[in-house]
Amino acid sequence: MFSETLKILLILLKMTILYNYMMQNENMFGDFKTYMTIKKHHTYEEMYPSKALEDFVSMYWKSENTSDEVYKLTICPDAYFKLIFQVVEGKIVSYFLTGLWTNEVEVVIQPKMITYGIKFKIIAPEYIFKRSIKSILNSVEQLPLDYFNANTFNLESFTTVVQSFENILLSHCPQKEEIRSNRLRLNQFLYVTHGDVQASEVANQIFWSQREINRYLNKYLGISLKKYLNIQKCYRAYLDIREGEFFPEKGFFDQAHFIREVKKHTGQTPRKLFKKQNDQYIQLKNIKKL
Repeated sequence: MFSETLKILLILLKMTILYNYMMQNENMFGDFKTYMTIKKHHTYEEMYPSKALEDFVSMYWKSENTSDEVYKLTICPDAYFKLIFQVVEGKIVSYFLTGLWTNEVEVVIQPKMITYGIKFKIIAPEYIFKRSIKSILNSVEQLPLDYFNANTFNLESFTTVVQSFENILLSHCPQKEEIRSNRLRLNQFLYVTHGDVQASEVANQIFWSQREINRYLNKYLGISLKKYLNIQKCYRAYLDIREGEFFPEKGFFDQAHFIREVKKHTGQTPRKLFKKQNDQYIQLKNIKKL
């Protein structure tokens, strides 16, 4: 009798551990994976795109200020440009497109505001937006509420918002054979190496000259390949920084180089980023996937 009771308790314990792990790390909603963190006065969620959009979209995210006070934070460069809209009391109050950021940016979130965003990859300007975004490097462009039909979205939940965006983006998504192979190789290689590669090696690996790559990135993003790799490299380093590791194993010549590059893009040394990640730099605490 005792052994049977023990077995039941062990099974219940395992189920509880598994449930808690899933709640903290990964749940499945249809074709999407979602991650959530809950902190005092703030919640954050991520969902990843369907297979058809993974070459254009890195992730969808939702951030909510659940308090009655203004919430101030600092966003560090992460090598993605973004489409963002903000909701208060069920209505979209702000809608904009950001360019790439090469340095930190201060953000003020109003009370009870929900922010939804999409992180886009480097070939999205050409193939999804059909335009260059270099004019909004380190800046934003306000959008009309009917852009991508956002004014018709079901704002009931994060899942419904993501599904609405998926439907719109899929309608703008080209067929695989319509994407030029050199663009696709560049896109896929950069998001595998995460900046841990020299610009010359990128050119050698994807069989596209560095000069042409620079021309492409400058045309659509307003940034050189070397600069883009540096931003990627620092963003990857945030994962180590938030764990209190200040001696990176990849991407930097030495610790002095590491500190200099991180400070150039964030305005802070790695140690200061670590100390402020729970409040001012909450983005670093929330990173789930590169």
